[in-house]
Amino acid sequence: MNPCKKKSYAGLPDDCLNLVYQRLTSSADHSSFGLVCHRWLHIQNKNHESLWDINNPTCSLRKSADITPEDFSKILCRLLIRFQHLKRLSLSRLPEVTDYVTSQSHLFGSKVQYLCLSFCREYSYKSLSLILSLFPNLASVNLTHSRGYSCRLPITVKGLEVLGKSCSSLQTVSLGNCQGITDYGLQVLAKSCASLKMVDLHNCQRITDEGLESLAKYCASLETVDLGECHWISDKSLEVLAKRCASLETVSLGHCQRITDKGLAVLAKCCASLEKVDLRSCQGITDLGIGLLVQNCHKISSLTIEDCSNVTGLGFLGSPKTLTHVYAENVPKLTTEGIKAMVSGGGIQSLHLSGPAVTDEAVIAISIGCPLLRLLWLDSCHEIQLEGWKAIGLCPQICEQGLRSLCNGCKKLSGLFVDDDFAKELFKRERSDVHLI
Repeated sequence: MNPCKKKSYAGLPDDCLNLVYQRLTSSADHSSFGLVCHRWLHIQNKNHESLWDINNPTCSLRKSADITPEDFSKILCRLLIRFQHLKRLSLSRLPEVTDYVTSQSHLFGSKVQYLCLSFCREYSYKSLSLILSLFPNLASVNLTHSRGYSCRLPITVKGLEVLGKSCSSLQTVSLGNCQGITDYGLQVLAKSCASLKMVDLHNCQRITDEGLESLAKYCASLETVDLGECHWISDKSLEVLAKRCASLETVSLGHCQRITDKGLAVLAKCCASLEKVDLRSCQGITDLGIGLLVQNCHKISSLTIEDCSNVTGLGFLGSPKTLTHVYAENVPKLTTEGIKAMVSGGGIQSLHLSGPAVTDEAVIAISIGCPLLRLLWLDSCHEIQLEGWKAIGLCPQICEQGLRSLCNGCKKLSGLFVDDDFAKELFKRERSDVHLI
C-alpha cells in the first residue's frame, strides 16, 4: 500500500492548521473548517479576531427588531467566552448591554483593541461604562454618529469622562458628528488620554479654538486630526496645534472658513512630516498657502483643494515628487498654468480635475509630466478636444480604474486615441458610441 495513503490530517501540528485556516478567505470556508472536529473548531475559535464587523451584511442581529438587551447580552457573553482572541468588536446598531455581562466577564479574553459603538440607538452612561470596562487593552474606539440617524449614545461631557477613565491608553478615537461634544468635554478626554495619536472631530460643531488648544496641550503625540466642518476653528488654534504636535501627518480642515494662509504657514513650518492635507471649501486659502505646504513639507503625498474659490493652482509649482494625489474639482479660479504647476513635481499618480481650465494644453502637460499617472478624473471638462484625448490615451500607467472613470464620466466623449487592449475592449463593450482611433 502506498504509505502516503496512511497519512492523516490528525498528525498535523496546530501551527500548520493555523496557517491553513489563515489562508481561507470566505466566512463560509471558516465555518466549514470548524465543523470538521473539536480540534479544528478550537483552531477556528483561536483565530477568530473580529466579531460583527459594521459592514458585514450577514449579521442577522442587526436586522432583528425584537431582540432585547437581556437576550443580546447573553449572546454576546457566549461569543466572548468562545472567541478568546478577539481583537476587533463592533456593536454598531446593536442593543445595549446589561449587568449580566459583568457576571461573566471573568471568562472573557482581554485582547480586544478596537471597539465600534457607532450608530447605537440606545446606550446609557452605565452601559457605556460597563462595555468599556470589559476590555482593558482598548487602543481604538469608534463613537461616530451618522447624520440624520437617530442616535442616543451619550457622547457628552459625562460620556467623555467615562471614556477617558476607562481607556487611558487610547490611541485613536472617532467622534465624528457627535454634536454633544463641547470644548470642556474634549479637554476632559485629552487630559485622560495623553497617548492619543488620531482624533476624528468631523462635524463636531460646538468645538472652538479653546477645545483644539486643549487637545494640543495634552496630546503632543497626535499624528492625525480631522477637523472638517468644525466651523469655529481658526488660525489661532491651528497654530497652537502645529507648534505642540510636530508629528502631525494627516490634517483635515475641510469647510473651516476661518483658516487662512497664516495658519497654513505655521503648519508648514512646524510639521515637516505632513503627508495628507484636506483643505476642501477653505475659502481663506490662496496659492500662497499651498506653496508653503508643498515647499516645506517634503513628505506630502495628498492635497485636496476642492471648492477652494481663491486658488489658481500656481502655488503647486516646485512640488516634491512625493505629491502623488491631488483633488482639485470645482476650483473656479483654477488655470491651465495652475494645472501645469500641479504636475511639475512629476510624481502625480491620481489627479481629479474639472472645469474650463482643463484644456488640450493642460492635458498634454499632464500626459508628459505625469509618467506615473494611474487615475485621471475629469468632470465637466468641455474644453478638451481631439488632441487632448490623444494625449490621455498615451498615458502609460492609466489602469482599469482610471479607464473606467473616463468611460463612465465623459458622457459626451465621441472619439478616443488609445492602444491598450483592455481599454479597447472596455469601450467596445460599454461605450460603443465612442470611436476608437
